[in-house]
Amino acid sequence: MNSRDRLIKTLDHQEPDKVPLDLGGNQSSIHLKAYNKLLEFLEIEDKNIRYADFVQQIVDPCEEILQRFQIDIRYIRPKGGMVKVDQMNLEYEGKYVGLYDQFGVFWGNFADLNVEDILYYDPVIHPFENFKTVQEIENYDWPDGTDKTPFKGLKEQARKLREKTNYALVSHPTGCIYEYTTFLFGFTKALRYLRTKPELIEAAMKGLLKYWIDYNATYLNEVGEYLDVVCLNGDVAEQTGPIMNLKLYEKLILPYEKKLVQEVRKHTDAKINYHSCGSVSQFIPLFYEIGYDAINPVQISAIDMEPCSLKKRYGKIMSFWGGLCNAQQTLPFGTLEQIKTEVRSNLECFKPGGGFVASSVHNITAEVPPENIVAMFDAAIEFRSY
Repeated sequence: MNSRDRLIKTLDHQEPDKVPLDLGGNQSSIHLKAYNKLLEFLEIEDKNIRYADFVQQIVDPCEEILQRFQIDIRYIRPKGGMVKVDQMNLEYEGKYVGLYDQFGVFWGNFADLNVEDILYYDPVIHPFENFKTVQEIENYDWPDGTDKTPFKGLKEQARKLREKTNYALVSHPTGCIYEYTTFLFGFTKALRYLRTKPELIEAAMKGLLKYWIDYNATYLNEVGEYLDVVCLNGDVAEQTGPIMNLKLYEKLILPYEKKLVQEVRKHTDAKINYHSCGSVSQFIPLFYEIGYDAINPVQISAIDMEPCSLKKRYGKIMSFWGGLCNAQQTLPFGTLEQIKTEVRSNLECFKPGGGFVASSVHNITAEVPPENIVAMFDAAIEFRSY
């Protein structure tokens, strides 16, 4: 089978010839520092290193790296990914360096750090932090999702990859509803407002939904016919479980996320891969109701996220995208043999019946040694066959 057939078949819950492999997505790529070490280790030269996402400091891996690890997927993303970046390394009141996104969120890190020592940028200035009324949110200067500027040249790129290669084509994240309210209000305030001032969260989600519907229509009218998978974001869990009551999620958040999925499906036949870190097991039936086909990054180190258990309980309704190796312990700190053993075990759990795309659990972080990265992918290559 070729890469495209392999991905489509596994997302249809059928066994392909091999488990598809992924590297390079917004939650499956590699930090710039780890990437540079990997290039040196493999004696590969990348003369044009590009960011997949500047905020996370992750790269778009070069073709030689992707071929070395037998990666089945290529990403069709605008410059800057889902965060529209016009300027970088701005200064905010002498305290932070960073950048503003299209929503007015300032992503920064402390200004007393050398830029080369900054590992990533956090949302530190929240434009809705002091908003008290729905009207303030409705009157906000929301960005224009119909702007075609970020997508210049993407149609030609996607058509060429579709016609000249057999790789599966996947989007960058093209939507983020509740999670983005935590950037607009601040994480703690957004959670508190879910209970105390839900009308403010709903007003923000309405604005976000409008933007992402327009954004997807604009992006997918360019490349939707060529895509195999569209990615959406929406962190709703942490290490030990959901960050909100599931009934609250079902009542307030699910309708907006479901509406976005319905709008995406008007423009493409692609599958939908939904990203949420943490212990998301309790959400999976709701994710299925919304219309997600796969979940990412399958944080196997979180509570109730053991691979064989996930597969047994939910493997018939949801595909798992990630989950290859414990990114918090084994991948950065384990021995090569420990990495190989864990990868084999996780593949054995997730493989049966299809429904598994193998990749790192979220992005490969800056401290991971290149030897460990190679060991993870080489083990995946060795044990991926059905």
